[in-house]
Amino acid sequence: MRSFFRPFLQKKAPEKEEFTYKELNSSLIKSARYDLEANHLYIRFQDGREFVYCRVTPYAYNAFLNAESFSAHFHSFINLRYLNYQVM
Repeated sequence: MRSFFRPFLQKKAPEKEEFTYKELNSSLIKSARYDLEANHLYIRFQDGREFVYCRVTPYAYNAFLNAESFSAHFHSFINLRYLNYQVM
């Protein structure tokens, strides 16, 4: 008799995909990436710290990438508006 659970247990877990960061030409921000499924914006700073900003809309991320100054846009529209935490 065949087990009902066998087909489910034999499936391999999906491999983790590598996320790529977009390098930014800024004195404050080194690079950024956006997770569309989770609506998280990951920002790496020039000093090595990395923060995650939660519930950032794709529109807000697009506006950030198209800003004239990444640092000014970050301070005006992202830093204090979105819940954030530091990645260890």
